[in-house]
Amino acid sequence: MSSKTRPVRVAAAMLTIGAVGAALAGCSTTVGGGGGDDQTLTVGTNGNTGMLAVIDKFEADNPGVTVTIQDSPDAYQQVTATQLTGGTAPDVMQVFPGTGNNVSVKIAGDKGFFADLSSEEWVASLPDAAKDLLTTNDGEVVAVPMTFSSIGALYNTNALAEAGLSEPTTWSEVLQFCSDATAAGKVAYGLGLSDAWTTQLIPYALVATLVYADDPDFAEQQADGTASFSDSKWKEAFQKYLDMDAAGCFNPSPNGTSYQQVRDAIVAGTTLATVTVAAESKAIAATGGSDLVLDLQAFPATDDAAGTYLSATVGPSFAVNAKAGNQDLAKKFVAYLAEPETQITYADAYGDTAALPGDLTQDSQVSQMAAEFIAKNQISTWPDQLWPSTTIQPAVFDGVQGLFAGSVDIQTVLKNMDDAFAEGASQ
Repeated sequence: MSSKTRPVRVAAAMLTIGAVGAALAGCSTTVGGGGGDDQTLTVGTNGNTGMLAVIDKFEADNPGVTVTIQDSPDAYQQVTATQLTGGTAPDVMQVFPGTGNNVSVKIAGDKGFFADLSSEEWVASLPDAAKDLLTTNDGEVVAVPMTFSSIGALYNTNALAEAGLSEPTTWSEVLQFCSDATAAGKVAYGLGLSDAWTTQLIPYALVATLVYADDPDFAEQQADGTASFSDSKWKEAFQKYLDMDAAGCFNPSPNGTSYQQVRDAIVAGTTLATVTVAAESKAIAATGGSDLVLDLQAFPATDDAAGTYLSATVGPSFAVNAKAGNQDLAKKFVAYLAEPETQITYADAYGDTAALPGDLTQDSQVSQMAAEFIAKNQISTWPDQLWPSTTIQPAVFDGVQGLFAGSVDIQTVLKNMDDAFAEGASQ
């Protein structure tokens, strides 16, 4: 079995540890990519909030060194993949754990785009699951993780209180919450499907409990041909997605709504919540007033509250460009990113849980919530990080938009996902 389809039992290994439109401005034109001199370091980011919080100290500790961020929050995957192919990528760049897209460790890494970091001292502190997701199929560790990221329901607590509602902890309560929100003149869960990446969030949150909690080896069974999306509880997850729509859980015309509109509605309190990535707790809060209090919780898929799993995995990670002009400086920067103090500073600014906090503690609501599920061993990784090719995730994007447009049915979406998986696994 190829390691690119080998599942990762994230929960057990994570017991030791408490998202993509302009091209990058000022990208290097130096042959081979990178910053072009031994005192300048270019860093590619997919949203720069966390990185901005940590570069000043590195520059202060290394007089004469300048760190330049090249941020592309709206089209990062496409831009960076093009830069890697053209030899103009930054010295250090954000990458995605596991498989699933063209800038992920086991896709781009297997093509030799990232430097081997296996001999760096900080590698010894990587939990096994994180190490697997950050290791190429040739056995090279190529990136340092910065956060342990989760998907959950993010609630505006003041808007909830004003509506006289509380956060649901079971599936039946979710549907009742939607009904009660509508009666109160509110949207229960904002849904902005015109931004394709948001299409996957609710399914991923649901299958953490419905599929991978009981069957963490599901992806391996798919690769062996003994399991499929079509004949699994992925079908139930998509049906629940549509059931939420039928129950009035979402804003009108999700396919015509942008994610930014959802953000704005949560801040305004006209929408009570949205299912999103943990880092949005910080991003949305930054656009609201001091009285905006947001709370992230695992999204229930059944009526057994105690059996809910959190969809969570290794988050933003950083690799060294194999063609970077100054390998030593780039590796020194990555080692700095691995330090516990840097990890917590980055994670707090980003709005997520630090991946390598060492003996230090982090007290944010998001990190404490994640820690509870880690302690209970109720964590399931994001499915796309276990998929063998980059074509399955787009099938999810297109499928969900099609479901909400009424142009496809669930079985067709699942068959398209199965076909994409089979093609990827056979390569």
